[in-house]
Amino acid sequence: MNTKKIISAICGAVLAVSAAVPAFSASAAEGDFIQITVGISNAGSVEVPNNDLIVYDRDNDGKYTIDEALYCAHEMYYSGGTAGYATEQSDWGLSLKTLWGVTNGGSYGYYVNDTMAMGLTDELKSGDYLYAYVFQDAANFSDKYSFFNYKQKDIKSGETVEATLSALLFDENWAPYTAPVKNARITVDGEDTDFVTDENGKVTLSLGDAGHLIISAKSNDLVLAPPVMIVDIDAAETTAIGDSDATTTTATTTMPEDNVTTTPDAVTTPAAATTSTAGSTTTAAPAAGTTTKAPSNANSSGSSSKTDAAKTGDTASVTAIALAALLAGGTAVAFRRRKNNG
Repeated sequence: MNTKKIISAICGAVLAVSAAVPAFSASAAEGDFIQITVGISNAGSVEVPNNDLIVYDRDNDGKYTIDEALYCAHEMYYSGGTAGYATEQSDWGLSLKTLWGVTNGGSYGYYVNDTMAMGLTDELKSGDYLYAYVFQDAANFSDKYSFFNYKQKDIKSGETVEATLSALLFDENWAPYTAPVKNARITVDGEDTDFVTDENGKVTLSLGDAGHLIISAKSNDLVLAPPVMIVDIDAAETTAIGDSDATTTTATTTMPEDNVTTTPDAVTTPAAATTSTAGSTTTAAPAAGTTTKAPSNANSSGSSSKTDAAKTGDTASVTAIALAALLAGGTAVAFRRRKNNG
């Protein structure tokens, strides 16, 4: 092989690397999504206690809807997967047929940010709170949506939580309004406690020294869709992403072969932000079908999602490095052959 052929081979390899890098970056950028918090209860039993949820745009229409969120919630958290969730077209549009594996003719409710939703096609955005439930009273639809002033609360050991419990009610003209829930008994991880709300729906909770606790409530006066508040005691302090108080960690690695100790560059790790949301309520009574499971491919029906994907690297830098390496190697080979032939 002469020098010209060597240079040609190098150029071909460089072009291949240059083409491959942007192609990889483009594919990594696909897969947009939003992240919300979801709660689901079934006839008074909390099934999904304010969990994080990735919602994909399953029909690729550029929107994220309650329907898509409930589908993803079943795919992620329901033991039977999406088989536990179904919808149908009715006189009111797209309606719930099955929710959390229960098909009961339409006795369901769903709310966004504690405010009544208009329907399953309502749009969601990142940070929203979605709560859906199967009615306990499927005959008279007397279940009332209720909620705490916190969705999630971090406290230190020995601290208390000042909680307020409210419910969404309707007046004689079916106009919604919120009211405090008095005399409601607080439960912790499903167990009754001695904590009871006062006439203003307020209660002071002393919850022990440590733990991840699911707080809810039940009432003798109202049929409540169980409210959910997560309390983390002694949870690590968090810093909003982008804060200047991010933690800087320096790692040290020892190579046993030559006893050389190297110190990599410092890594800055911003702590995750915590968000507590109080809310108004959202209700709807179409039929529902739900199924939840950890999604291997959370967009199982060809969905795409909506959030910028992480960048995979600087294309120009990678290409430059590859070019320099290939040219250096090729030049060395070329000069060696010329010397041998000289």
